[in-house]
Amino acid sequence: MTTGTDILRPALRTALDPTRWRGSLGVALESDRAPVVVGFVGAALVVLAGIAAVIAAAGPDRPEAVALSILAAAVVGCGLAVRPRPLAIGLLATIGAIFVITAFVRTVFQEAPTVVWLFAYVIPAIGLVRGPAQGALAGLLSEPALHWIETGTAVDLVDPQAPFGFLILVALGAVPAHLLSVAVTRRRALDIQLERATILLHDAEVAREAERQAQEQAVFMLAKAAEARDGTTGLHIQSVRNLAGELATAAGVDAVAAEEIAWSAMLHDVGKLRVPDRVLLKPGKLNDEEWALIKQHPAWGEELLAGSEGFRLARTIARSHHENWDGSGYPDGLARGAIPFEARIVRIVDVFDALRSDRPYKPAWTLERTLEELRAMRALGLDPDLTDLFLNLAERGNLR
Repeated sequence: MTTGTDILRPALRTALDPTRWRGSLGVALESDRAPVVVGFVGAALVVLAGIAAVIAAAGPDRPEAVALSILAAAVVGCGLAVRPRPLAIGLLATIGAIFVITAFVRTVFQEAPTVVWLFAYVIPAIGLVRGPAQGALAGLLSEPALHWIETGTAVDLVDPQAPFGFLILVALGAVPAHLLSVAVTRRRALDIQLERATILLHDAEVAREAERQAQEQAVFMLAKAAEARDGTTGLHIQSVRNLAGELATAAGVDAVAAEEIAWSAMLHDVGKLRVPDRVLLKPGKLNDEEWALIKQHPAWGEELLAGSEGFRLARTIARSHHENWDGSGYPDGLARGAIPFEARIVRIVDVFDALRSDRPYKPAWTLERTLEELRAMRALGLDPDLTDLFLNLAERGNLR
């Protein structure tokens, strides 16, 4: 046979499951309704304790006591859940709540005298809901009410401890409310600071993006100018950019650094802006004087890019992209690991695309002939490990 207990037990278990109410209560405590939530919950717990005491003491013989307890709990709960305005109405509501509590406590005292002072803890609940001032007022009114319920007199003038009772209840009504008010005020201030910080962070991100786009435009314009001087269509700088990014990624460089290498690689020949046209566009073989001028373009590129931290990597690549693995390159004669890693990447892709492109002094080479030349330059002019990696990409058709 199914009993009422069998029906209520699963419902109570579900209702009291912490995982169901913890999230909602946490959200409420973070909101501006936190004082109402805390105060209402505190008062409800105290009132429920009183109801339990009445039921335990009166039982079925005093149903009117149980009914009055439940009615008083409902009245107190509804009163504390509302914060009436203006202040005068709030004060009257507080006083009214105290009288309702007093009537309720008298019922409890008649049935269970030992728990009467438990209702002193309704005072902080009133303070939390209505503020420190009304909490103090509630404490001030409650002390004589509770004393009258217990002893039959509101104030015992000859009792030296009487003032302490007032002070304790006033403090119970005002101090927790004040502390919670301070906490809520600080939370609001932190929320405002967080919102401002979020706006500043967004503005900084927008500014950085605008700066990045402006720098990319500057890189592109400089690279295009250098390519125009070289008699090409500008496809070379785009090819070098793409190939450098792909080789850097294949070498294990992260995406952000690979993109920086790719954009910086576009400026590898910017120093050719200072090379005279008669040398740069000469279709035949260069003489010693002309070759000496050509060999200065890496250093000239570094000089042109000086003065901006945004071009730091581009300066490095511009100066060192003609250094050879065996130390026979220019302008500094660097060898092996002394050559910057990014410059070694650009050296390979620059040779590859230059051989694959039409130039004033030669036609474009086939892919097979170009890859064969890279194999011949491996460990002489080019980094052997990066060359092997690039050849593997090319042979598998993974280059765009």
